[in-house]
Amino acid sequence: MKNQKRTQYLEESHISTDAHLQYLLDEHEQVLSHIRELNQWWCELDEHGLPKYGEMGTRIEGLRDLLSKHFNDEEQEGYFKPLMDEEPAFCIMVPDFQEQHNKFLTRLDEFSCRLKQPEPPFENWYEAIAELQSLLADLRTNEKREIEQVRKAFEKSSQQK
Repeated sequence: MKNQKRTQYLEESHISTDAHLQYLLDEHEQVLSHIRELNQWWCELDEHGLPKYGEMGTRIEGLRDLLSKHFNDEEQEGYFKPLMDEEPAFCIMVPDFQEQHNKFLTRLDEFSCRLKQPEPPFENWYEAIAELQSLLADLRTNEKREIEQVRKAFEKSSQQK
């Protein structure tokens, strides 16, 4: 009877961890999707030659809000905990992720503020776009690195069942 309860607990724990890891992957996909939409929007503006600095700043704030929630989930609410349970070596990477998260949020804040100034400090629209491209590329790299770590833990968890 005791072994049956322990087995049931372990099975439920794996199901819970797998669901949590899948949620983490889904949220990463949501962030990447938002980045793709932002990228598509500015490409369309570029084709029409209609720079909209202020609107870009507002859209950057939307991305910042989404990322802030996402990063907070990962850091404060134990979002990485199931990952660390599955792959203890992941623990050493969490402080690096936290540092990267703070840098991204600061960069987004500064970029958005500059875009929303009455006279944006960019030489032209293409300079602003280049900075946005660089920022988005760094975000994609960070998210893909995190996704890869989640997938590795998820695969390890699946193999252990």
